[in-house]
Amino acid sequence: MRHSLLSLIFLFAIGAAPLCRAADDKNSPPTRDKAVIDTFQIMCNFEPLNFDHLDQKATAMQLHVLSNSKAPSPGNTVTRSKSWAGADSTTGPYALLLDEMSGAKGKSTGCAIVGDVPDADAFRTSAVKMMKLPAVPQPEMRGDGSRSYIWDGFVGPGTTLILRDFKPSGKPGVMLKLLVMERAR
Repeated sequence: MRHSLLSLIFLFAIGAAPLCRAADDKNSPPTRDKAVIDTFQIMCNFEPLNFDHLDQKATAMQLHVLSNSKAPSPGNTVTRSKSWAGADSTTGPYALLLDEMSGAKGKSTGCAIVGDVPDADAFRTSAVKMMKLPAVPQPEMRGDGSRSYIWDGFVGPGTTLILRDFKPSGKPGVMLKLLVMERAR
C-alpha cells in the first residue's frame, strides 16, 4: 500500500501539469493550422512511407478517392499516384496526395496534405515550432505563384520536407509534403 501511494504521489508530481494541459486542450477545438499539421504528421510522418500501406489506411478511414493512376514513365520507371479528400470534424477539409515512382535506380515516395489556412505565414511559423524544424530556408519561387520552403534530411538521409504555399498569388492553400528517396540495392 505504501509503495502504491508513493508511486501515485510521484506520478501526480511529474504528471499533473501535462494532464491539466491535456484536459484544457480537449476542451478547446484545435486551430486549423494545428489540424493540418497533425493530419500531415499522422498520415505522412508517423511511420515509414509505404504507398500500399497508406492506400489501405486512407481506405480504412473512408476517405473519398479523387484520383488514382498508374503508368509507365520514361526511363523504364513506373509512376503511380492517388489522392483523397478528407475532413477534420472541427476545422475543415483537406486533401491527401500520395505518389510513387520506381525503377532501376530506386524508388521515390511522396506523401502530402493540402488544405486552406487563414494565414500562410502563421502556418509556416506553427509548422516550424510544432515539428521542431531548423531555421526557415529562403523560399523557392515558382511560376505558378507558389513559394516552397525545403528542408533536406528532414527525418534522415534521403528525406525532404516541402512546405508550399500560394500566398504570392493570393490563394489560401498550403501543402506539407514528405519525399523519401530509396536507392536500388
